[in-house]
Amino acid sequence: MNKQIIVFLGIAQLVLIAFNLIIYGLLLTFFPALGTHKVEVLITVLLLAISFLIFSVLTFKYENIVLRIGYKLSSIWLVLGFYFVLASLIALIIYLLSPINLLYYGLAAVFVSSVLTIYGLINARVTRLTKIKISLPNLPAYWKDKSAIMVSDLHLGQVLRKGFANKIINLINRESPEIVFIPGDFYDGVHTGFQNLANEFKKISAPQGIYFCSGNHEMFAGYGQCEQALRGAGIKILENQKVEIQGLQIAGVSYKHDVMPDLSQTLQNISLDKNKPSVLLKHVPLQLKEVWEAGFNLVLCGHSHHGQIWPGRLITKRYFKGFDYGLKTFNNLLVYTSSGAGTWGPPMRIFTKSEVVKIIFI
Repeated sequence: MNKQIIVFLGIAQLVLIAFNLIIYGLLLTFFPALGTHKVEVLITVLLLAISFLIFSVLTFKYENIVLRIGYKLSSIWLVLGFYFVLASLIALIIYLLSPINLLYYGLAAVFVSSVLTIYGLINARVTRLTKIKISLPNLPAYWKDKSAIMVSDLHLGQVLRKGFANKIINLINRESPEIVFIPGDFYDGVHTGFQNLANEFKKISAPQGIYFCSGNHEMFAGYGQCEQALRGAGIKILENQKVEIQGLQIAGVSYKHDVMPDLSQTLQNISLDKNKPSVLLKHVPLQLKEVWEAGFNLVLCGHSHHGQIWPGRLITKRYFKGFDYGLKTFNNLLVYTSSGAGTWGPPMRIFTKSEVVKIIFI
């Protein structure tokens, strides 16, 4: 690890320790009986504070059931703790206005945070099919009324594995798409069985194939081994290049260029024919002006997860200037940003959804 990563991890760990000490203080405030065991409670809270980063670092290099369980539980604790702190602050404000037994407010905070956490775990496992209709200029008759499936941010790895992959594959096959688009983050970026996971996608039935562009998590994992695994599974990789299928131009931009100032030149080098309809796979829903100026008709993005866990969606909406989720327009460029099929970090979704998108060409 280079110096910048070490500094980042150090700062992140200090923040997590401070956050968990706040939880410790709130627990003793609401539940004074814990005072007789405050040393044990403090040690437990501090162990939880350091667990997430420890398991996160280890999963980049190793894969086993102990690390998988530890990573899941430590990430769930982060969310449970966050909502407990939030609910506690609200409870304390209400207590100041209506000072009944403080224990009741503490129990209410535990209940609310637990319910939200359980809801998030269940909700993340329910994958919705989102249907949109798209009209592209000069669309050949071949594509009329045919459909494409877009599935972004699968994040396959230590948490989401073959069972999840096959659930998504079965959903895709039920819709009988002509073509499948994967705009990045096929992998979660940790050490895993890259080829075995990719091989599951050989089960997809799509006459015109599966097309992929890289996301940031492929960079974390090591792009070379990700690319090799995907190609080995018959998935076609579009990195700053274009193919034409039955008169429809399909292009993809690599993550290395996706967020760089040279994106405009990269797109120009693709040599788009502006008299034919075009689709661009681009992981991050930024620099849309450059995509529009290059002449693309439709860009498919992911990355944002729509915030994944509330209030994340409030942040992503601001950061991505309203293009963090759904079908939008930038001048005459159509933009669809998916909330993604998988999850990163905590295997949870709170007030967002896991989705697979069916695009019907009209």
